[in-house]
Amino acid sequence: MATKCIILDFDGTFTDVEREAAPFVEVYRNAIFDLLGREDVAVWEERAAEIARNPGRYGWIHDGRIVAPAGADPYIRSTSIAQLLFEKYGVLRGEATRTAVLTVLYHLAYEQTLTAFRPRAKEVLEALAASGLPTFVVTNARTEAALKKLRTLAPEGLSRIEVHGDARKYVVAEPEANDARFSRVPAEIHLPGLERPVYPRRGRYWERIAQILQTTNVAPEEVLVCGDIYELDLALPLALGMQVHMVTGPHAPAAHEVALFESLGARASHGDDLGQILARAGLTR
Repeated sequence: MATKCIILDFDGTFTDVEREAAPFVEVYRNAIFDLLGREDVAVWEERAAEIARNPGRYGWIHDGRIVAPAGADPYIRSTSIAQLLFEKYGVLRGEATRTAVLTVLYHLAYEQTLTAFRPRAKEVLEALAASGLPTFVVTNARTEAALKKLRTLAPEGLSRIEVHGDARKYVVAEPEANDARFSRVPAEIHLPGLERPVYPRRGRYWERIAQILQTTNVAPEEVLVCGDIYELDLALPLALGMQVHMVTGPHAPAAHEVALFESLGARASHGDDLGQILARAGLTR
């Protein structure tokens, strides 16, 4: 199926997330210690080591569900460790209050992130902008925060790439309006090798995707979605019948994700070179 529209994640997909998030981790961790009233570096490191040993067991918990693997990137890793510390010390036991507080701390710490892009980021964005293919960035980051980094990179044709921030891909919920396409998305996906379910019914994410489908007048199978975290970026698009490409990093994909992508044939791919996005979109010879 020819690609007629491209949806890109941003942080971790086009950025070098380990480099850019280093100051975030320090600021965020100090804020958590301030909230706990104790600087418990040893416990923080213990929880980080436990997550590394059991990557499939832990994750970012939202509304009582794990919505992304804990080790996927430094942002999720820090959030997951914070949640484990809150459990240990009995702090912020109410889910709604905990989520609200962590969201505020996340955005405060995110302001300290560096701007560090993956190799070929500018080249690939310029090629997409010049291709004439409708291209969108859909990210959990705030729109202006993503645009600020993109303007620093300054790819030619940036104005032709539409940025949608605050996508809330982590929210497992029904969309505001019923839609037959979303109704076919399963409540849970069980992958061999993963001891917990994946929840693809991300209603807020779907609303951003649905808006793009309406604007471009393309079918789901004509859309290529690129991201670096399967559960956040790609599980819903796959369930909708879209094409996907996972931009890999030091902590992803996991073995069960590789097995899934390889079972889908030409519809799914993965690799650490951003140039592969151009190949998937039919923009390279």
